[in-house]
Amino acid sequence: MIDSDELADVAKTIAWYKSNFFEGCEEGFIADFMVFCWQAVDPGRVASLDLDDETVDACANMLSELKLFVDEKHGKWGVSAFWRRYIDWADYAIDFPLDECRRFMRETVGYLEPSFFIFTATGGAEMRSEAMAIFAEYSQSGKARATYVRSVIGSRLATESFYRRSL
Repeated sequence: MIDSDELADVAKTIAWYKSNFFEGCEEGFIADFMVFCWQAVDPGRVASLDLDDETVDACANMLSELKLFVDEKHGKWGVSAFWRRYIDWADYAIDFPLDECRRFMRETVGYLEPSFFIFTATGGAEMRSEAMAIFAEYSQSGKARATYVRSVIGSRLATESFYRRSL
């Protein structure tokens, strides 16, 4: 398992994920793998890490394969399905209504992760306690998925703090 910052060594991390991926692996693993690949091909990250074309292509191709895998094997609801939808919203501006996010939480008992999207999309007005629970849970994780969620929630909190100070 990769314990530190996954994006510090992209080639090593994708190799680890590929070697541990199998048909019946948990949805959380698939979601971690998808978000890792998605974040690894972010143009800013590619430039800052000076990633070679082969590594970027491997991550992009794997992300496409994982999306198809989720579509074929995991149904419409669940952890990996949420991230498949979220990534399409973030990259391609495909509509992702808040009611659909809420349904991910209803359909998957105990799954709070979509709350980060609802929290930020509503300007912090909804799902604050759920988002803070996720923020705390992910506080020590180096996984790309946890790092991404923390950064989104942290950005919302920083915006709130800025506005409070400027009043």
